[in-house]
Formats: sequence, structure tokens, C-alpha cells
Amino acid sequence: MRAPLSWLRDFAPFEGDPKELAAALDDLGLVVEGVEVIGERLDDIVVARVTEISAIEGKDRIRRVLVDAGADPVEIVCGATNFAVDDLVPLAPVGAVLPGGFAISMRKMGGVTRTACCVRARARYRR
Repeated sequence: MRAPLSWLRDFAPFEGDPKELAAALDDLGLVVEGVEVIGERLDDIVVARVTEISAIEGKDRIRRVLVDAGADPVEIVCGATNFAVDDLVPLAPVGAVLPGGFAISMRKMGGVTRTACCVRARARYRR
């Protein structure tokens, strides 16, 4: 059974490290199989609105996507097809480091310079 830390805090206020709580519960005879941290290393991820999607000549698996992340428009290259204009998407700007140590860098793909990366919840990012 999974028990969110927020739920446990409703019953027993606890402000320490979740791993310390797991050890204390384990000492009491409650089996704790693991502690899963959600949202770790996602501080740089922002929400952006898709403003334009266009094809890249000669490329059938990637598209040029223009998004509004609150400042100047950001141009990205993306292979995902599960979003449309006006959708909100999670965006990792250049310099962001995703779980697994994958750093977002500026690079040219299909003749378009990627200045950020659309990310998804469950992905395996390779270095």
C-alpha cells in the first residue's frame, strides 16, 4: 500500500526527512518497502502554451513548435504529436537538468535550433 507523506502528516505531524520517518515506522514493526520521491529535480520545469506548430521540411518525425513560456517566444523541436496549439505543456529550458542527469542544451535539429525541450512525466532521458 502506498501512503503519501501528506496523508501521514494529517494523522501525525512530521516535518523531518521522509527517510527518517520510514526508519521510525520500520522500527515500530511496520514494513516500509521504499520511499518514492515525486517531483525531485524539476525546479526548472515551467508551463508553456503552444502558440504554433509547423512541419520541418524533409523531417517526418519531428516538428517545429513555438511556445510562450512567459517571456519571449521559445522555439523547440519536438517528436511528440499528442498536443495542439493552445495546449499547455511542461517545458525544460536550456540549462535544466532532468532526473537521471540529462542536461538540456541548445542544439540544432532538422535545421531548427532547439532552445528548450518539451518533457513528459515518464520518460527515460539519455545523455
